[in-house]
Amino acid sequence: MIVAATIAHRGSIREASAVLYLTQPAASRTLAELERILGVRLFDRGPKGMTVTAAGAPLVTHMQLVTSEVGSLLRHADEIVSGRRGEVRVGTLLAGSADILPAAVFEVSRRHPGVGVAISEGTPDRLHEDLMSGQVDFVVGRVTPLASMPGVDVEPLYDDDVHVVCTSNHPRSAHRGSLAELVDDAWILPPRDTSLRHQIEAAFIRACSRTPGNVTECVAPVPLRALVLRGEHLAVVPSGIFVDDLERDALVSLQVTIEGTSVPVGMITRSGGQLPSSAHALMDALRDSARARQEA
Repeated sequence: MIVAATIAHRGSIREASAVLYLTQPAASRTLAELERILGVRLFDRGPKGMTVTAAGAPLVTHMQLVTSEVGSLLRHADEIVSGRRGEVRVGTLLAGSADILPAAVFEVSRRHPGVGVAISEGTPDRLHEDLMSGQVDFVVGRVTPLASMPGVDVEPLYDDDVHVVCTSNHPRSAHRGSLAELVDDAWILPPRDTSLRHQIEAAFIRACSRTPGNVTECVAPVPLRALVLRGEHLAVVPSGIFVDDLERDALVSLQVTIEGTSVPVGMITRSGGQLPSSAHALMDALRDSARARQEA
């Protein structure tokens, strides 16, 4: 099962065998034997790699879940036997990554000095794949569209709004008009495959029947901040992003509303999954950080 789950995650026998420290012939034989036992072809072999068959998809999903749960069980057992606090692996989207997550990580390091935290960032599709395969313990961020994907549970933490930011010397820095008046400006927006991008474009269509044409796609906070600070773009960002820059007036928030972009930020876990105590420690700290954010 581990071989099949890893092939589904990596997309090729070559990469899966490298991850599992197997030779490619050994991985191929293991997969062939599994398909013989199940009586189902799990993968189509093609020049671009391995793709899960329609008949194999539900079986591979079960294998990924079993594999991830075995991994969690072994990590949990190691924490109990060794007395170590372990490591929690969390995936993150842009929202939640700049305010409550750093605060929660700091709090975990204070409360539980032995707990390590590994943070990975990605698109919703990739994070769902990592969640199902056990590469991450849970995801924190805007819950759409992950909440609609199979095999997940969602715990909302707070409702997140977005705002338009630019440098204080940008020609639009004092703009108080409509969204339609900004459609021809240079924008930095999330990628097209994100729910936030769809919501932003829907708001523009309602406002002026078209979407911005001059768009740079970026969602990673570090390059996004660098691009905005160049002073040439407007950017749509969740409310917790770039707080320090806004407080010292390096960036300003425009008085313009993008309707339909307020959604919950929360924690997304595998349905029925059992997490090690290290993961629960970070989740508790995230709940505390979210409450403090709402009370501030």
